[in-house]
Amino acid sequence: MAMRNSDTDFFGKQEGERILYIIKPHQLSLFIKLSKVCLIAAAVFVALTILGTELGLHTIFILSGLIISLAIIILGTKIMTDYQNRDIAYITDRRLMRFEPTTLFATNPRSLTWDEVVKVKTYPPNVIWKELAIGNVILHARTPTRQFEQETKGFYTVTADDIELRDVYYYKDLGNYIDKILFTYKKMPKEMTVIKPFVAKPKGQRY
Repeated sequence: MAMRNSDTDFFGKQEGERILYIIKPHQLSLFIKLSKVCLIAAAVFVALTILGTELGLHTIFILSGLIISLAIIILGTKIMTDYQNRDIAYITDRRLMRFEPTTLFATNPRSLTWDEVVKVKTYPPNVIWKELAIGNVILHARTPTRQFEQETKGFYTVTADDIELRDVYYYKDLGNYIDKILFTYKKMPKEMTVIKPFVAKPKGQRY
C-alpha cells in the first residue's frame, strides 16, 4: 500500500477532515537508536580484532571487522531512519490516525475515532525523558476485554485495541489537549469546528 502521508494529507483522509496535529517521534529517539547501532558495530569490530590476534590473523580479521562494522552502521542507519520517518500519527477533528512501520516494506495504519476513546494516559519512560518533556501517550479504546492500568507497578497495560504513541514531545500537554478534544467532541460537538490545533511549544508561546 503506497503511502502519501505529508504535513497536509495522509492515506485514508476523509473529505472535510481537519488535521489538528501531526505526531512524530522526537529526533532524540532516533539519535539513541543510531548510537546503539554504532555500539553494536564497535563491539563486532573489537571482537573480531581480539579473535584475529589470538588466531594470528590480525590483519585479515581487522579488515573483516572494518567491513562488517561499516555494513552494520550503513544498514542500521538506513533501517532506523526509514522506520522513524514512517512512524507518524495524525490528530484530526474526527479521530486519531496512526501509521506504524511493522517491516521494511509494510506500514500498519490504525484508527480510533473519538467515540471509541475512553481515556488518555501519559508517562515518561525514564527520568531523563521526563526532564526533556518527552514521553508516551496511550489512548485507551472502548472494549469489553480491556484490562485496567496497573499504576501501582509503575507501568500501564496496553491492549491490542489501544494505541500508544512513543517519544512524544510535550507529551503531558498533548495528553491534556486530547482530553479537551474528547470532552468537546462528546459534550459540545459543534465546537469541534473551531477547536485550535495543538502547538508543541512552552505555555504562553503556543498562539
